[in-house]
Amino acid sequence: MTHDRTELPAEGVPRSTLEAQLKSMPPDAVHGHWSRAFRGPEDVQEVGRMAYNMFLSDNGIFSLRSEYIRRIEEEVIGMCVSLFNAPEDASGTFTSGGSESNYSALHAMREWAREHHPHITAPEVIVPFSAHPTFSKGCHYFGLKLVRTALGKDLRADVSAMAEAIGPNTIAIAGSAPCWPYGLYDPIAAISDLAVKHDLWMHVDACVGGYLAPFVESLGHPLPAWDFRVPGVKSISADLHKYGYCPKPASTVLWRSESLKRFHHVHPEDWPGGPYQMQGFAGSRTAGPIFAAWTVLKYLGRSGYRRLAAQLLDTSRRLAEGIESVEGMYVFKSDLMPLGFGSHVLDMQLIMGGLRKIGWLLVASRQPPLINLPVDGATGDAVINAFVADLRKVAAAVRAGADAGRAELTY
Repeated sequence: MTHDRTELPAEGVPRSTLEAQLKSMPPDAVHGHWSRAFRGPEDVQEVGRMAYNMFLSDNGIFSLRSEYIRRIEEEVIGMCVSLFNAPEDASGTFTSGGSESNYSALHAMREWAREHHPHITAPEVIVPFSAHPTFSKGCHYFGLKLVRTALGKDLRADVSAMAEAIGPNTIAIAGSAPCWPYGLYDPIAAISDLAVKHDLWMHVDACVGGYLAPFVESLGHPLPAWDFRVPGVKSISADLHKYGYCPKPASTVLWRSESLKRFHHVHPEDWPGGPYQMQGFAGSRTAGPIFAAWTVLKYLGRSGYRRLAAQLLDTSRRLAEGIESVEGMYVFKSDLMPLGFGSHVLDMQLIMGGLRKIGWLLVASRQPPLINLPVDGATGDAVINAFVADLRKVAAAVRAGADAGRAELTY
């Protein structure tokens, strides 16, 4: 089989030509909105871009050596840790995203187990069925066996099933706050009880809602206990490039203490260059996201994030009302985000196919069939009105027997 392959041009292409080609590539601002989440209002985006571009060429690998990068990274972590009801000696690591954050936690729990449970040679990690696939990938990378347990009827982690899965090789257990497919919080406090009872590392994946939950709670929106208030929680992953509204790639993994953070670090010296030291997994990386995160966090402050949280709740409510005004559609009742919607009477693969044919870029879940909408601070009336109008057209066509093509319900 042959493949078309782009060759490096013999001569350079003019900048104006390249710029025109690049501008023609993305979908329009409305139909491409969901694929560009998560973003804040335009002023927040502009502040982030400003800082990102200023430090685009600075190398984040030097954050342990270069004072100006180290200080800014430490200030970012300090601001983040302060949101999670953490102990005085809590710490964190700036990462590229939820994947690296979850991998960091998995690596740390493996190294912790080697010290605290040295008799275990085939370590296992227990997560609910709804946990993010990065747990599957990370366990594969680090030689851990992942055990996924059934969900309860409410689609949250079944703590009894998790308890039954604990065996002689179990080193860790995890829950979501909330999970991506349903926007539901697992019973973190009950999972913590299991971790404490069996001396397990407990991780909370709060990548989606970690930087939204504190401000939603401050507005009086009740959420289950999920952060370091829960005694068994040793680490939390939370994405700054989601509801922290920072430019990608930016995430954090927070550690209950510096003594736990040390299990994440590896500083090899077995080469001519001496200790190979860095904060996370990545080596050379732009320092742009670090400075952009610092700038956005400072720019918004607690009051700004609280304001955006209130705006988000209102936006989500209005979008949900619009979706439920479409015959045959319902909005899944979540604890936070994302907003998921489905149908008890229409084939959601046909709905997805129809929306994609119009140009909407969407992600979904299969069990149950839901389309997930990452509502953010940049979601405005133009997007809401256009999406609801197109959904109404597609749903009517599906009810009438039209088939615009099926699309897989996938993340």
